[in-house]
Amino acid sequence: MSYARFSTDSDVYVYASAAGGIECARCRFIADTNEPPRNNAVMVDEDEMIAHLEKHRRAGHRVPDDAFERLRADRDARASGRG
Repeated sequence: MSYARFSTDSDVYVYASAAGGIECARCRFIADTNEPPRNNAVMVDEDEMIAHLEKHRRAGHRVPDDAFERLRADRDARASGRG
């Protein structure tokens, strides 16, 4: 499930990782390295990703409002036992 995808309205691609956590793919805050070749930022939960996306916004990157809304909805559902 993705929370945001690269588009004309979004500079971020954020999704729930099959390995656990939530990933910000090709994150602009992660240096592209050769060993290992990875540049995804991985957060352990929705609150960490919300804070991470707020950092993107402060840097002037486009982050859709509904990404925040969906992250909060999933967090709240999990906290209430529905997720």
